[in-house]
Amino acid sequence: MVRFPNCDKKRCRVALLGKDADLEAVRDRMNELVGQSSNKNENKDCRGEMDFQPNVDVTAFISGLSKINSENKEENNPKTIYLSPDAPYTLPASFPPPHNVIVGMLIDRRVSTNRSLQRAEEMLNIHAARLPLDELHVKNLTSEEPLNVDCVMELMQRWWWNCDRLLKDNASREMHAVGKDEREKHNNRGTKEDYRRCFIEAAAWAMKSQRDRHPNRTVHINNK
Repeated sequence: MVRFPNCDKKRCRVALLGKDADLEAVRDRMNELVGQSSNKNENKDCRGEMDFQPNVDVTAFISGLSKINSENKEENNPKTIYLSPDAPYTLPASFPPPHNVIVGMLIDRRVSTNRSLQRAEEMLNIHAARLPLDELHVKNLTSEEPLNVDCVMELMQRWWWNCDRLLKDNASREMHAVGKDEREKHNNRGTKEDYRRCFIEAAAWAMKSQRDRHPNRTVHINNK
């Protein structure tokens, strides 16, 4: 998934890389998911561009993304991360998310520990990180939870969107503030707590959609 700097703030580009047959299966599944969410009006604000690219070299593609972000002066975090629930590092909820996120569409009938982590570090030589799901404080849901691909995609789109909206709102308040002290209070970067709320809201909506689609198995790991 890619959050391009010059795109509509309510959109992100989702690039799907793989074999022809695999991408066709994903396309069919995404079509099935359209309109299934119980909150259709909210999902209209979380659209994404689907870019199906069969038989593409993943390493070369990622290098191209890094170049795009590094050339844009507005981008302060061109880091590329491979999301893995087995990663030892957890993305901080109190900062903006990375702009390039690799979501490995691994098909497991049972949870395979370290499979995505090994793919990231050994095959692609990319840093792996897990989502800070512990911030939600939901029973049986931890940062080690292997989420479904559609849930991850919705969470990331909402997270990017929330942070963009935060910066825009703060910049607007700063512009209309009177006096130096008032302007400093509304600096356009946002506080750590502001960014934390951006993630929590995004994750909560994504998990709600996950529960609506899969009511009998919202989480895969039971931590009783």
